[in-house]
Amino acid sequence: MSDESGREGEGEIAAAADERWPLVTLVREHGSGDLKWLGLGTATSAFSQFLSNIDMLLIGLAFDAMFNDQPYALFLVPNGWIPADPTGQLLFTVVLLAGIKVIDMTMAIFSLWALFLFAQRTLHRIRVAAYDDVQRLDAGFFDDQRTGEVMSVLNNDVNSLEESLTQGPNLVVFATTIFVSSLLYMVLLNWRLALLSLALVPLIAAVNWWFSGQHERRNDEVREETGVVNALLETNVSGVGTVKAFSGERYETGRVREASDAHREASWYAHVVGVLHQPSMRLLAGAAFVLTLFVGTEWVLDERFWIFTGTITAGELIPFLYYTQQLAQPMRFLAWVTGLYKAGKAAAKRVLGLRRLSPPREDGEDILEAPRGAVSYEDVTFSYDADDDGMDAEPVLRDISFDISPGETIGLVGHTGAGKSTLLKLLLAYYEPDEGRVTIDDHDLQNVSRASLRESIGYVRQDPFLFSGTVRENIAYGVHDVGDNEIETAAHEAGAHEFIIELDNGYDTEVGQRGVRLSGGQRQRIALARVLLTNPSLFVFDEATSHVDNRTEVLIQRSLDRLTADRTTFVVAHRLSTVRNADRIYVLSDGEIAERGTHDELLERDGTYADLWKVQVGEIDAD
Repeated sequence: MSDESGREGEGEIAAAADERWPLVTLVREHGSGDLKWLGLGTATSAFSQFLSNIDMLLIGLAFDAMFNDQPYALFLVPNGWIPADPTGQLLFTVVLLAGIKVIDMTMAIFSLWALFLFAQRTLHRIRVAAYDDVQRLDAGFFDDQRTGEVMSVLNNDVNSLEESLTQGPNLVVFATTIFVSSLLYMVLLNWRLALLSLALVPLIAAVNWWFSGQHERRNDEVREETGVVNALLETNVSGVGTVKAFSGERYETGRVREASDAHREASWYAHVVGVLHQPSMRLLAGAAFVLTLFVGTEWVLDERFWIFTGTITAGELIPFLYYTQQLAQPMRFLAWVTGLYKAGKAAAKRVLGLRRLSPPREDGEDILEAPRGAVSYEDVTFSYDADDDGMDAEPVLRDISFDISPGETIGLVGHTGAGKSTLLKLLLAYYEPDEGRVTIDDHDLQNVSRASLRESIGYVRQDPFLFSGTVRENIAYGVHDVGDNEIETAAHEAGAHEFIIELDNGYDTEVGQRGVRLSGGQRQRIALARVLLTNPSLFVFDEATSHVDNRTEVLIQRSLDRLTADRTTFVVAHRLSTVRNADRIYVLSDGEIAERGTHDELLERDGTYADLWKVQVGEIDAD
């Protein structure tokens, strides 16, 4: 896949979330159980900010009472509690402010704790749910999307939500409360001057709205480019052996450089928006402050200035100017909050889009319990999704029909791309047929629980996947409460025990990421042991012994002949000796069954199978 197609895939992930408020949707889906902590944190934070912001109002009232012979009256405080002399009024104000600060601090600590608790619990659910969504996606999704793109959503985007959910609510409450409390205190001090200070608020809101749109667009671009870079790095690191084998280091470095340049450019434009946003807010807020300072000072000096009449004292003007600055502070924070929200919204769109880009098919309700293994393909036609140009894809399988009796061993052979592996993927319900149906014991697989289906089938791929961990853990994967004896028995049957005990730590040897410390044949035998341990009702071997030598294959085949004697078994093989003793062999060519029969019957027909056999035994050359 090219870098351009990677960028298209990234855009599709974000576009798939058809949500106006994706961040709100995520919180509603995964944070509803802890909304009480969000409510408590918000309420205590607001109360804390109201208390924190009241100090200048009290100081102004005390100042006027002590020096300007103004009355010292406080809401909810009896007049008899307030001393009449200036010294007493000073001490009273100091004690009152100290008490307010203690309550303020206590509320602030609790609010931060509650909001953090809400954010972390919600993030935990989002992270687990996003991973679970990925696991439930159809196999076809991973044919179109690169692993790095999916990892970018699970890592980068989910982690980006942490900052939005952890800091965002607290900043919103802080900015809102400071703005409302400052405005309230300004109105209490002088409502005429308060109206003047608010004159530039509509302009500030309009400028912030414009910047918010730029934030969202630029953050979307950054996240798309991040996904492209991650996908490229993941692919190149995983295939480093191939890169070195073909001396592709310089070419791959160039591809990474181009992707990184695109990411750097997108990040730069996003940074420019952020750099211009806050100074713009500060400039407009500063203009409001200077205007208030000029008008307020002139009014103090002249009891009638312009349309302002009456008196204003220094004890009112000084706190008023302080609150004008406080009014500007939320405007500056508004840029930060907007950036956090837009970044969180972009990440939330991709988290939701990952799930909705390829919604999982509805699971069937029928449960397979120890099926006998009667398998039928009835007029099955299948094609993968439409190609990149929107044209319908050519069918990979056409009108496939056959019936398998319980306990039979079936061989599937044919040239590469004939449709053998696809045929088995339909049996595992990785895909659904376009036409026809596949059944096990007369159960249509579209109506069968996929979990019960796959628990009944032991599937070994040509290139098996091993997890980071020990040999023992990989063999026991998917089986709970299994003992060492059962693990070693499965390893014996898979022909793996001999090489395992020769490893440095035997069954406790670390295999490395993807089993990199083991050879291809060793990985195959461990994967085979893992399947044998599950004791399934049906077996599917897709080139399961392609990486082992002939002697090991004979030993494994003997064990498999015994284990599969009474179980339906499908074997895909290029090495025809693997399917020589099968009850029936199907030869696929261009998605159709070209021949069927036993090994001897097919040789007698002298068709495609016979030609393949002659090539392998050396009777004719492969053209």
